Amino acid sequence: MTNAELAVLSLVVETPRHAYEVEQVIAERGMRDWTDVGFSSIYYLLGKMERAGLVQGHSDDAASKGPARRVYSPTANGFSAWTEASLAALSLPQAKMPFLLGLANLPGLPTDRALEAARACQAALDERLRELKEKRRSIGEMEWFVDEVFDYSEHSLLSGRDWVAGFVKRFEQRSEARQMPKKMKPFVPEFAEMPAVTVAVVHTVGDPTVVASRVFPALYGATYALKFSLKKQGVDYKVGPPCGRWFGGPDWMTIPREKWEAAWAIPIPEGTTELLQKDPETPVTIETWEYGSVAQILHIGTYAGETPTIQQLHDFIAAEGYEIAGPHEEEYQSSPSAKAPKTVIRYQVRKRES
Repeated sequence: MTNAELAVLSLVVETPRHAYEVEQVIAERGMRDWTDVGFSSIYYLLGKMERAGLVQGHSDDAASKGPARRVYSPTANGFSAWTEASLAALSLPQAKMPFLLGLANLPGLPTDRALEAARACQAALDERLRELKEKRRSIGEMEWFVDEVFDYSEHSLLSGRDWVAGFVKRFEQRSEARQMPKKMKPFVPEFAEMPAVTVAVVHTVGDPTVVASRVFPALYGATYALKFSLKKQGVDYKVGPPCGRWFGGPDWMTIPREKWEAAWAIPIPEGTTELLQKDPETPVTIETWEYGSVAQILHIGTYAGETPTIQQLHDFIAAEGYEIAGPHEEEYQSSPSAKAPKTVIRYQVRKRES
């Protein structure tokens, strides 16, 4: 994938966009300083990627008072190609600096693989620096201006290597629980890659409106106690939004509510081995939740009104050639008492066998 194709694909992976909007974002972010995207080439690149099955377009009649604009979003194959190309860009510095494209795409990349790529970049710079020094030594005495060329190259590599090394350390500190948050567009289904997450968990059987009164005091009691304990050790842990996993197969919602099986969780730092037990009758355990490829959608509205959104996500998964490979999961990004609660509905998915 070319530098220009990755840049344009990145912007429609971020959120569905029409070609002129892609141009606006490129200009606003100064992306032409490190990408090869001309204004006239955006339409060509989108058309080329649509023919290749990487993006899909549809007419947005409501976008403006003028002619309908064609809005593009990634296909499942496009998302996979974007992920691999971004990780490749992040792993190896090159003359035209695709590394910056990798940095720009961090929010949607799996954290563990992005860290691996950044470490590979650091190792590549170390190797280049070693080779340059060795070549300089092997030449021995040289003209003064040749020596200056080597000196400039060495200092440039050293500066870049030091910055990447610092970036790796900062990235490691930020990735303790899950990948960096990505802003989601309401009611627009998407695919994503998520790493495994260590979580504090309470398992329940019963109507969620009944069990919640004991679940959340236990979960928040445990995680905030952990937060204050880690703070004394100089570790900054931010308590994230709670999640719920609902078991019973695809028809779990048809089961009587008093028999609903669920696991309620809050992400905690990897390596945590002990949690405060606020209520002995509501034990909080530590688990690792696996993810990998997921399909998700942001629902805004009441929990009772989720059914059409859930069906929309199911239809999206099937239409893209995937199938559900895990329990129904919800991430509660706002309080239940909010006027319009925000809930991310999520499923682990796998490619459907033909």
